[in-house]
Amino acid sequence: MHILTLGLNHRTTPVQLREQLAFPESLLQAALPRLVGEYGLAEAAILSTCNRSEIYVASDAENGLSKARQFLTEVRGIDLSQFEPHFYEFSNEDAVTHLFSVACGIDSMVIGESQILGQVRDALELARQNDSAHIVLNELFQRSLRVGKRARSETDIGRGHLSISTAAVELANQIFENLKDRRGILVGTGEMGELIAQYLIDASIQSLTVANRTHSRAQELAGRLGAQAIEFEHLAKHLELVDIAITATASSECVVTTEMVRRVMKARLGRPLVLIDIAVPRDVEPDIRSLDNVFLFDIDSLEQVVAANREEREHEISVVRGIIQTELNDFLNWFNALSTGPLIQALKQRSNELQEKELARWQSKLDRLSTEEKEMIVGILRGYSNKLLHDPLVCIREFANSEDGYLQLDTVRKLFHLEGFDREGDDG
Repeated sequence: MHILTLGLNHRTTPVQLREQLAFPESLLQAALPRLVGEYGLAEAAILSTCNRSEIYVASDAENGLSKARQFLTEVRGIDLSQFEPHFYEFSNEDAVTHLFSVACGIDSMVIGESQILGQVRDALELARQNDSAHIVLNELFQRSLRVGKRARSETDIGRGHLSISTAAVELANQIFENLKDRRGILVGTGEMGELIAQYLIDASIQSLTVANRTHSRAQELAGRLGAQAIEFEHLAKHLELVDIAITATASSECVVTTEMVRRVMKARLGRPLVLIDIAVPRDVEPDIRSLDNVFLFDIDSLEQVVAANREEREHEISVVRGIIQTELNDFLNWFNALSTGPLIQALKQRSNELQEKELARWQSKLDRLSTEEKEMIVGILRGYSNKLLHDPLVCIREFANSEDGYLQLDTVRKLFHLEGFDREGDDG
């Protein structure tokens, strides 16, 4: 069994490509069963956030990543050639290390960010619901959650309320020096939207308006924070009144168009408008940048904001890596021991078969003995066989956790003529 990862993130891929491979939850519900059912993968999970899209696979075939690529081509209907330079792929130990790093927040744009652990948990839960995560990926993701919690409780990697949402508000603060005399509008009331709204209120923004396609959700959030809620169809009218708009919806299409903002800017009579779009796929058409006095920042624009955060937490990253290494060793011990199960079973089965053949060869002579004598001879044979197998079985378990365990286990297969024997009937 191999653990494989195919993915891209904010470091390898610009947002205009990332958004094409983003998986909304509605698509995941149908995609996960297909990965397992149609593409011959034993287990699969997808982790899709604003900064990454990653497919995790447990497969008894080494071509699992080829299957994942085929899946992306057919399910998303895109030409993967433009993505190939941006993909990263990991196998086994490297795949485990990568997921542990993601869960700890040290692979995030905002180092130590708080949201990623919940996103990893959601990816596992969705895979479970769709019956695509079984013994291997379930254990892997469970352990990644444990590593993430340890990193945050035993180090300062997550000190403060760190997230893309806080970075967006920090960018707004940098643009305007402070927000106390500024009016803002938030578009979208998902998890990131709620955080943004709270941080804007904490930053003493003069006024805040909330818009969402489901108006009741906008009303509920606005009511909690003392903000104003508007109907989504009135968004353009309110863009005429504010200084800054932050968008964070889950829409698959842009909700702020160039034509909309062109009309808005005529009504604003030249007053500048700042748009911060942290959604993936993007909420704001990128061509808006061509309009006078319109300043658009997307999620990749936050890189400068978070650079200081990364330097600040450099020491904590090294401590977290030590935790990851400890947890990695524990997981590999579990995983390698799991892989010896079929080999141990095969060795015992081969021993039983040889015993049966030997008893059959002497059957004519055994028939002359009494029942008690037969049972005694069979017991002696089985006891001798068990003693003979004891040391090899102990060695197999030890080999599983040694540096060159794969080669040693392969030697055991050859010594006992078990090549392929321990895989017969294995459903992966």
